[in-house]
Amino acid sequence: MRDAVLLPESLMPTPRFSPVKDQQVIVVCDSAAITAGDISGVLAALKSLSSDRSSAMSAEGAVTLVFHGYDDDPRELEAISEVREWFTKLFEAWPYWSFFASRIDQTVPLVLSLLLSGEAVAGEPGMVGWSFDLDELKPLLLEMFGHQNELIERLEIGEDVNERVTHDFLEAVQAFFN
Repeated sequence: MRDAVLLPESLMPTPRFSPVKDQQVIVVCDSAAITAGDISGVLAALKSLSSDRSSAMSAEGAVTLVFHGYDDDPRELEAISEVREWFTKLFEAWPYWSFFASRIDQTVPLVLSLLLSGEAVAGEPGMVGWSFDLDELKPLLLEMFGHQNELIERLEIGEDVNERVTHDFLEAVQAFFN
């Protein structure tokens, strides 16, 4: 079984300031690779998106994470330690989520929940949330934007795009907390 697959999918409307994308990039993270601690398949797929300016611009704000093999687990993904450890390892190898994460689905909240330490908390009946220390959020965002700046500079994308992407990502972060 492959551990990463990129599939085009029609895209819903994007945040106010982003150009409309022709496709969404679905990155499938398989439980077998996660259990084995193997990020290589997903990492190769993600690196292909950040390897050149054209690829990066096509995938900006269009990457959706899908975790396969956890439907029967009653825990939320962020409460599964092997998923958190695997994603942290992936983030260390490919830290460009603020540039590439889809802002029109749950990818931004998922990325943040997987990277911020916390605990599951009961919400409304049948709902579970993730509680974490907000003091950890600012350093994480600064780290993410530092990596985004490196990507922008390396691929000569331009400060105008950097500012728009930063704004869009922060808008998605803010929506997560509202």
